[in-house]
Amino acid sequence: MLRGIHNMGRIAAIVVLGSSLMHAQEKGLGFDFKLRVANGLSTNDHLNASALGLGLNTRFGFDWGTLNAELGYYYKPGRQYLATIEAPAAGMPAAVAGWPSPNAGGSVDSRKNSLNQVNARFSYEMAIDKTWSWQAGLQIGNAKFRHEYIGDVGDLRWATYEDTYNGTPTKSVLTFSPFVGVSYQINPDSAFELNLMSLSYTAIDFHHAPGSAPVSGDPFSPVGGYVGDHLTETKRNTLHIEIGYTFRF
Repeated sequence: MLRGIHNMGRIAAIVVLGSSLMHAQEKGLGFDFKLRVANGLSTNDHLNASALGLGLNTRFGFDWGTLNAELGYYYKPGRQYLATIEAPAAGMPAAVAGWPSPNAGGSVDSRKNSLNQVNARFSYEMAIDKTWSWQAGLQIGNAKFRHEYIGDVGDLRWATYEDTYNGTPTKSVLTFSPFVGVSYQINPDSAFELNLMSLSYTAIDFHHAPGSAPVSGDPFSPVGGYVGDHLTETKRNTLHIEIGYTFRF
């Protein structure tokens, strides 16, 4: 008999837990506006560790969970930086580093990168209790990497050559960035979320060999390019921690 009472107690506990989860799982159609800040666990391509995001979310709750579909925007800025002057073209003297001056040669190559993305997020959310839930999903979007550069490079006192170049090429690719996290319901109208996301994009980098022969109509520079100018591409996946705030309608 004691065993029977014990089993009945376990069944009652399961029923109470199940009813609690069902009570916490909001059913039907709803809408959210989401704001996010993120921080990368590593930095690459001279982008800032920080990122910003926002989105409009449509949710539909069932007994077994909530499906979310969000249309959003993600932005990861970068800071101005000086690139290393590369090796000169064959037979040419090396470029002199340092800011140019009228009397002594000097070279500079200044750059700035940024990343932005219009995206859609699809996720599944399941209640843990009346206030906490876990979620997992995928961010799909057109990740656009923007690479600005402007250079003025020459050998000592510009005796042999002075190369000037600038451009703003971009690289857009369809990316898939998975994420997983938890959400805390502050009140019926707002919630807090914490996610771990692997942000995917393709970075580009411009290369110029000082002293190269000029070529008109170079696609990388509106002021004319040089033989051998080219872009390299690098695919990235970087982990980001996201903190978000949700306004529910």
